[in-house]
Amino acid sequence: MNNLFYNNIEKNELNNNIISKIEEYVNDNPTEQIYLITAPLGENKYNYSYEKNAIVILSPKHRIIFLNLNNSNKDDFEEYYEDFVEDLGSISDKFNYKKHIGRPRKWQNELTTTDTLNDDFNIKFLLVENRIEKDLERNVDFLISLLVGSINDIEEKGLNNPESLLEKVKKNIILFDGEQTRFIYQKLNQKRISIQGLSGTGKTELLLHKLKEIYTSEEESKTFFTCHNITLANTLKSRIPSFFNFMKVDKQIQWNEQLWVDRAWGSQRDKNSGLYTYICHFYNIPFIRFQKYPKEVTYEMIFKSALAKINLIDENDFKCAFDYVLIDERQDFPDVFFELCEKITRKQVYIAGDIFQDIFDHDIEQRVVDVDFVLNKCYRTDPKILMFAHSIGMGLFEEKKLNWLKDSEWKVSGYKIERKGRETFLSRDAVRRFEELETENISSMNIEKLEGFTQIINIIKRIKDSNPTVKPDDIAIIILDTHKSTFDTINKLEFQIAEQLNWKVNKSHESKRKIEDTLFISNKNNVKGLEFPFVICITAKILDTYSYRNTLYTMLTRSFLQSFLLVKDDSNLEVQKKGLEIIQIENYIQTIEPTEEEKKEIKKTIIKVQEENNMSFKEFLLQMFDECKVDRKKRKNLENMIRSNDVLKESFDKEKIENFIRTNEEFC
Repeated sequence: MNNLFYNNIEKNELNNNIISKIEEYVNDNPTEQIYLITAPLGENKYNYSYEKNAIVILSPKHRIIFLNLNNSNKDDFEEYYEDFVEDLGSISDKFNYKKHIGRPRKWQNELTTTDTLNDDFNIKFLLVENRIEKDLERNVDFLISLLVGSINDIEEKGLNNPESLLEKVKKNIILFDGEQTRFIYQKLNQKRISIQGLSGTGKTELLLHKLKEIYTSEEESKTFFTCHNITLANTLKSRIPSFFNFMKVDKQIQWNEQLWVDRAWGSQRDKNSGLYTYICHFYNIPFIRFQKYPKEVTYEMIFKSALAKINLIDENDFKCAFDYVLIDERQDFPDVFFELCEKITRKQVYIAGDIFQDIFDHDIEQRVVDVDFVLNKCYRTDPKILMFAHSIGMGLFEEKKLNWLKDSEWKVSGYKIERKGRETFLSRDAVRRFEELETENISSMNIEKLEGFTQIINIIKRIKDSNPTVKPDDIAIIILDTHKSTFDTINKLEFQIAEQLNWKVNKSHESKRKIEDTLFISNKNNVKGLEFPFVICITAKILDTYSYRNTLYTMLTRSFLQSFLLVKDDSNLEVQKKGLEIIQIENYIQTIEPTEEEKKEIKKTIIKVQEENNMSFKEFLLQMFDECKVDRKKRKNLENMIRSNDVLKESFDKEKIENFIRTNEEFC
């Protein structure tokens, strides 16, 4: 099924044939976004007696089409149409759209149409006939956003067509795709409902919409929204009031009575400080405190212990602590945590997680087993940036690949696969948010040899010239290397930017946050969760280490409009440039599939690296020194030599480090 298609209508004798025809059309036209509804979504108070006799077809840049399936009942259909449009006008007023779009009498004839089903029905012709004029496209798209619950800030985005590329992307009207819409509105009769997706597919935003649906439709329900990271928990807690205000939720938030938002663990002293803490107080079970020695306490241990003790409670005495639990960042938790949440929840547990958080995942296929909704369209990053970032991260342009996915894993990650022998072509569907990049022929991904600070300043000047409304905080400069000179480079860049551009600089290793109207400069450690229209990544050399390649992939995808990769050592540059050129011209990754033997070796190496990465680099070196039987007096000097080597530090590359030890041991 086309991932952009959403049908909210139950099939019956009247509509079965027409819905099937529309489904055939969208399967043959995967870039067409179409919704089928009979009433506004997300607004439970609107329903109509004529619904079963009609279909409302929504498609961006087309009139809203009201289709009468019962030709003998024109008066009732006309009443249905008028009531629907009147209610759409009420929703428009509720979200402050009316003062921009006007009352229904102003836009009804231009932006909506009615038709009657006949034997010659053809959805393609119907859409062609109802293509809207260019200057009205945003008007109709805003109305569609109201009907599907994908509310946009019309004050911020405006009705006028933006002129610069930056404004076109920033002010693009966001509409849920089919899978996102299904997650919010589809009713599933099961306890655990899970959603997995690439980073940037909107999982957290969807959980917020799901929370809003639950909170506004059920008067007395108790809900806990949780995640592993305390920073993310605090961010969620601060976002919810503004999100509810924007979504016009009239019901006041009853914190720690009907809604809890906090981390999964918590503090023993405050029962509302975390889900585990609350569970311990609610069921009167022992709270296990964090400790590292003599034995480290893990999530798995505490949740397993809690579940075991709760399972001992007599069935007649057992009560659920919550009606709903929402969990973000699934990958941070062991499976027993979800079992515990199901046990203490009366109705449903919603779980969201990343498919591809680490570019060297080796079990993507396993993690999408029993997942109800898979999101593989990335709305944060232009598809060409994403394709290049995956390619350079996994070494797809190089003879020796660092990672390779199974066909099912490529597909679940949003790729289409074609082959000519071992030659493989990987492509992604276009994303509506970035369609202007194609029409304006702008290169979203750029790679150059680093010549100096003047080059960086010139890139910023080019960005300014092409985007007159660009602000300093629209741009991030990220230095990927970890040597001590990184901070010296940041200071020099700060001076150059201030002198030549008269812009302030935000050194994120000091501020730990974004600052308005200030250009963001960071090492690799302070960018998590942030995004920018423009990102400039700087590196001395494209290294072969797994941690470096994963960082490179992650940093390149921090941009949603253009990324620049500047590399000082050009020894691995030409092969990357050639691969990028194919992506830009042909819109696919061209690579050679590894042999079965090579695939086994790749997987074996990744598993080994991940096991080693569970220990600190110091622990890894200690293990290597023991294996190589290095004299204890020489170890400190060898460690310092390894840590100062750009290729070896933090690499966990056993073979290279062993060779280095053997070669240099005698000089220590």
